[in-house]
Amino acid sequence: MRAAGLHPTGGTNHEHWTDGAHWTQVPRHKEISNQLFEKIKKQAGQVTLAKRCD
Repeated sequence: MRAAGLHPTGGTNHEHWTDGAHWTQVPRHKEISNQLFEKIKKQAGQVTLAKRCD
């Protein structure tokens, strides 16, 4: 996620990832499945993320 220019901002039940213009929510402290990762990319408008990064 960070490699794509997104950075986390703390939430209550979710971790918010933003690049200043787009944001998405990721369940906190969970392994992200590929299906969820694809959904995150779509929500954030990122189509060039090569891999999952923490």
